[in-house]
Amino acid sequence: MRKFLISAEQILAVTCLMLYSGTPLDAFLTDGFTVKEGDRTIFRLLYTFTYIISLSLITLRWKKVTYVFSRDKFIWILLGVCAFSSFWSLDPDTTIRRVVGLTGTMLFGLYLASRYTLKQQLKIYAYMFGISAIMCLLFVLLVPKYGIVSSIHIGAWRGIYAQKNILGKRFVLGGAIFLFLAMTNRENRWVSWLGYITSGLLILFSQSATSVVNFLIITGSYLIYSRILNLKYKVMIPVVTLLSTVGIAFYTWFVSQSDQILGSVGKDTTLTGRSELWPAVLEMIAKKPWLGYGYGAFWDDSVESSIVIQTVQWNAPNAHNGFLDLWLALGLLGVLVFLIGFVINLLRALYLMRWNQTSENLWLLIYFTYMIFSNLTETTLLEQNSLEWILYVSAILSSKLSTRANSNS
Repeated sequence: MRKFLISAEQILAVTCLMLYSGTPLDAFLTDGFTVKEGDRTIFRLLYTFTYIISLSLITLRWKKVTYVFSRDKFIWILLGVCAFSSFWSLDPDTTIRRVVGLTGTMLFGLYLASRYTLKQQLKIYAYMFGISAIMCLLFVLLVPKYGIVSSIHIGAWRGIYAQKNILGKRFVLGGAIFLFLAMTNRENRWVSWLGYITSGLLILFSQSATSVVNFLIITGSYLIYSRILNLKYKVMIPVVTLLSTVGIAFYTWFVSQSDQILGSVGKDTTLTGRSELWPAVLEMIAKKPWLGYGYGAFWDDSVESSIVIQTVQWNAPNAHNGFLDLWLALGLLGVLVFLIGFVINLLRALYLMRWNQTSENLWLLIYFTYMIFSNLTETTLLEQNSLEWILYVSAILSSKLSTRANSNS
């Protein structure tokens, strides 16, 4: 009976993660994404269901959850800033509603960290991405009108997702997980390599230039981290700093010049419009630099967002940069709270890799790298119902728990 309950809970966790990642349900509800929005009531109910499940499972083991909750204060302070931003938000009702969603999302990350070790979580993530990959392939082969783009970017794969860029983004993360498991876990290693190769192929057929670059960056990061972290501090710190600076600078340059670079070889770029969008967003940030416009309020049909859209002449759903969107929402206050927590955990992961070279700390570095580069052209920071934010919360809390366990052993 106990094994059945454990298996049932794992299946429930995979199912909830599928909802946060993306399911075929959206394609069918929107008639192959031809309806712009579709009926979102079902998804609201499903997300609410995951919040209730998370809260219920957390309540059952509240003592451990209380301890896990206390391991990192900055992510919860950041949630508090989001809640307080309703006092100065452009739309307080929207902010409050989305803060509730963000709270539920973070509670699920807290549940994962309190229930499973980081290695167990990664296996659960791998199951979810494996199922998603199979579904994407089935959509492309059996329901191509849903799985393959037929309007803009004709022929690009999108699988079970609304856009080809989402497919690419998802499997950059999936590829990182499969690669990590293949390199650190001997059990069923061939399955992890198959998942990694499949992730790369899905990204390639999605024709998402940013995802291809990010996939290569994550792969290279793993190879680099597993070697340079064994160097002496006097050598390691300058090398890591140099590589990070050069990497981010090159990536930013590539994004800003993508139209010319990719256009010269006849390839349509997924980065089109960023070079016009970011200056327009920065102008709006300059008007409210300290506290921002309120969590989730700026892009919700506000007058301010319409000014940006009129400037760039395309319907931008967000700033296409997680750090700029964070600044828009919570101002410099929110950015500083996030960065302080992020940098502390990054430096701590670097230190722990030297002191106690465990796979948990290596995964934290890889995931931090993913978060940085994915948010240079997309927005996944502090997003409600976001798979990436769930993994961020659970990775930070889990790594601190594993460190505590190792120090006590």
